[in-house]
Amino acid sequence: MQPPLNAPLARHHSVFFMIMRRLRAPLILLIVIVSISVLGLTLTPGVDDEGRTHYLSFFHAFYFISYTATTIGFGEIPYAFSDQQRLWVLFCIYMSVIGWAYTLGSVFNLLSDRSLRQAISMQRFVRAVRRLREPFYLVAGYGETGRLICQALDRKGVRAVVLEIDDNKVGEIDLHSYALDVPAICADAGNPETLKYAGLTHPHCAGVVA
Repeated sequence: MQPPLNAPLARHHSVFFMIMRRLRAPLILLIVIVSISVLGLTLTPGVDDEGRTHYLSFFHAFYFISYTATTIGFGEIPYAFSDQQRLWVLFCIYMSVIGWAYTLGSVFNLLSDRSLRQAISMQRFVRAVRRLREPFYLVAGYGETGRLICQALDRKGVRAVVLEIDDNKVGEIDLHSYALDVPAICADAGNPETLKYAGLTHPHCAGVVA
């Protein structure tokens, strides 16, 4: 059972900023690894076709590290690498593997995070409420009485928005064959912020049924 959103929902509302906040550390780590790898590769001496010392430009170094870190692997450019360069590339490869493993682990943890799922549900709910262009009633609770109210409103062609603290009951709304779409969210109707997001101040809100 998913717990209701009791805290002020503004903190849960921005999915993008939540993702960026959770992935900040792994993204910074990847940037640092790429930066160190590119810088080191530009400072490591190589040899050109005529046996002269040659250093990679930042562009060539960044290009090489980019396709190496993503396991594409096009080969050594613009000339075959020296042993020093290959030793540095080996170090970069293992660093990038660690960085990608940490990043992918963070992504998988984020995808299974309950707060993210709640934020996505809330964002969809808020968008659905904002799109309403006809009168609707805000129904606080989807118990037996709330269900009968929603059914009566639906028969009359009146929209309803539901706040329900029990996630299982919210799921029942999707299974019910309402003629009109009924936006619903698992949240505490006693929270003023929750009521605001549910459309209490919406110009088409005709009333609240508790």
